[in-house]
Amino acid sequence: MKKRNLLGILIIAIGVVILLGRLDIVDSDNIFGIYWPLILIVIGFVNLFDKYGSKTLAYVLIIVGVFFQLKELDLEILEGINISEFIFPVVVIIVGAWLIIPKKKHSNKRVYSDNILDTFCLFSGSDIINDSIDFQGGNLGAVFGGIDVDLRNANITENEPIIIDAFVAFGGIDIKVPMDWKVEIKGVPLFGGWGNKTKREMVNTNKVLIVKCFILFGGLDVKY
Repeated sequence: MKKRNLLGILIIAIGVVILLGRLDIVDSDNIFGIYWPLILIVIGFVNLFDKYGSKTLAYVLIIVGVFFQLKELDLEILEGINISEFIFPVVVIIVGAWLIIPKKKHSNKRVYSDNILDTFCLFSGSDIINDSIDFQGGNLGAVFGGIDVDLRNANITENEPIIIDAFVAFGGIDIKVPMDWKVEIKGVPLFGGWGNKTKREMVNTNKVLIVKCFILFGGLDVKY
């Protein structure tokens, strides 16, 4: 399952529970109060089985989520044990083990020739090279993560502007474009911002890229 789909499902589920609570069908406050750690556990497992996800962060999220869930369930077998006291030392042990365990060397760069981008990073990162000969835009999303997109070998053949929709929350997106592209950035920055380091005065080119973005506590940069 794509991380974008996971985030969508989580948001829909939260909305459904809130709606049922407003209709007095379920006690939404009680549900959120008890089962909120499941969100951390689910996100952890998604990153654990994602080739490009952070495995260390995945283990931390799963363990922290399990600890808090056990605490919220108030099981009799854990009576008298303060679970929160164990979270910090366990996280420290995981980070230390990650530093000393040998890791396979591999490149996170992915080369695509697809005409449309569709990448979403949740608590992870992605490094993409796209060399499409007929680039048509796409969607980028980074939530507590980062995306680097290299379009310097891509080409625009359309006479109309190409659009990339970007969403950034507590993360960042960097886009590199060819020298003969004109770039425009439009959107809403909330406690964040964007930068356009291209030559925006280029008016004679028919290769136009428009980046429509929503940025929350993050950043987006477009450059050569």
